[in-house]
Amino acid sequence: MLLLDELLLTLALVTTAALALFDRQLIRACALFVLFALTVALAWWRLGFPWLALLEVLLGAALTGAFLFHALGVMPWARAPRGRLSRWRDPVPLNWRRGFFRLLPALAAVGMLGIALASLPAINEAPGPLRLSGTVLFGLGLWAFALQRHLLRRLLAFNIIGTGIFLLLMSLAREVSPAAGQGLVITGLVVALLGTMLGALLIRRLNGLDGRRVMASMKNGGGP
Repeated sequence: MLLLDELLLTLALVTTAALALFDRQLIRACALFVLFALTVALAWWRLGFPWLALLEVLLGAALTGAFLFHALGVMPWARAPRGRLSRWRDPVPLNWRRGFFRLLPALAAVGMLGIALASLPAINEAPGPLRLSGTVLFGLGLWAFALQRHLLRRLLAFNIIGTGIFLLLMSLAREVSPAAGQGLVITGLVVALLGTMLGALLIRRLNGLDGRRVMASMKNGGGP
């Protein structure tokens, strides 16, 4: 029963991450990422780390989600966006051929990670579905980061890569030193939040500059 519970949770983690990374509608992709973060919080609780679950809800879902939506300009206090993000849709088409070739280094990185994990005695004893989900999220995030050109989507991939690393770290640390593992993950969550904040503000600024360029071009009689 417990194994089935973990398998369902693993499936939910991977599914919500994939939907958030590859949904073409930007607002829906950010909403799916918030759902993914809440699923990660459930995973922390399932692993026996309620404090990490609470921090994931606050930092991963609430604050990170708020910054992502702010980059899109959909917050109540934000100005209406102009330029590319004003359509709230990714204007850059996916290049699956390029992504396939860029997937090869990601697969190599996942393979090396798997070999490193398999060399640890504790891993051989109890691999666990959640540990597998961490490896899959790591590889999926790397592939999406290589495939996507949109900055906001790369920011989403950055967060999912970090989540995969955190799950792997804690699945190891809970058998060796849970307190040290929680400290590392908390530090990682804070760093990921600060990186997301900086990335969202930069995306918002770049979009504002793009919008002013489009408006200036239209005033001068040019096309958008």
